[in-house]
Amino acid sequence: MSSLPGARLSNLDYLRGIAALGIVAYHYTSWTFGAQSAQTPLGRIGIYGVAVFYVLSGLTMYHVYATRMQSSRQVGTFFVRRAFRIFPLLWLVTIATLVLDREWPAPLTAFLNLTGLFGFFDWNGYIALGAWSIGNELVFYALFPLLVLTLRRRWAFWSAVALFFAIAAYFSFGVLDAASPLSEQWSMYVNPLNQAFLFVAGMAIGRLLRDVSVPRWILLLVAVVALAIFVVWPSGEGQISLVTGANRFVFSAVCVALCAVAYKLVVDAPRWIDRPLGTLGEASYSVYLIHPIAFTVVSLLVRDRLPDAIIAVVAVVLTLVGSVLCYRLYERPLTDVGRRLTPSRR
Repeated sequence: MSSLPGARLSNLDYLRGIAALGIVAYHYTSWTFGAQSAQTPLGRIGIYGVAVFYVLSGLTMYHVYATRMQSSRQVGTFFVRRAFRIFPLLWLVTIATLVLDREWPAPLTAFLNLTGLFGFFDWNGYIALGAWSIGNELVFYALFPLLVLTLRRRWAFWSAVALFFAIAAYFSFGVLDAASPLSEQWSMYVNPLNQAFLFVAGMAIGRLLRDVSVPRWILLLVAVVALAIFVVWPSGEGQISLVTGANRFVFSAVCVALCAVAYKLVVDAPRWIDRPLGTLGEASYSVYLIHPIAFTVVSLLVRDRLPDAIIAVVAVVLTLVGSVLCYRLYERPLTDVGRRLTPSRR
């Protein structure tokens, strides 16, 4: 696995793909058989799969861009490329959701969703299911050039890290309350300020480990311990218990640890593992945003004609096939357009 700036990190793709598949399994199981308990691994993956995305996003952005944002032109390149990566699929699933729901939002809501500004001004006003996290990502991207500036002074960067963790602690201990249902606190939970520490933690992984060699046995030990904690740590009842108090930081630490291991662990996977996991990782953005639409479409077409479990299986197949095709025929070509519009200058 190469550590050169801009090189694709296969292990991160693997983890990203596994997280996306875990979220799909959580949602489809919940929609078919009922909400999954916070005490089950699947219930925890459903909540913290998105946290893995955020950590991986911060880590990837650091790895690729931290040394490439020394001028206003390079900052502009970053934003153009991110726009071509994020907006085409966001627009597609937003329009598809509106068509399927047959409900048209207020003009302001539509404008905020199509411009991505909902993440800044109305983070609970997303249209497509799951798009709240994309609104959060857009906020993180806006902060990223400022965070890169802090990298010039070690104290400045780690002060920024401490600040975002303090903000997360405020939400976890002072705003969110495990005694109240998540549905009543969703707007506070999806606030980008409540999630930004995960993106910053990803940057911190890159800062600490980019040029450091870590023995394989240590990485494997960290992975085993993190997974054991994720499975056995007592979290209390209800999904809100997973994202409040100490649990928020315990499970977030597990996500950070697994991302760090994936970043530094060199794995020469056989082709039969590398190909499907790599493909799933590449298409994970599509998997994440398309799977609710796939489930809705299948349900509408065969509702009352097939058992619920079969509907879920068909939806999984449609999600995976549709996501790979969407990535290869729609996302990747438009991402390439963004690259051609912003050629690298060394």
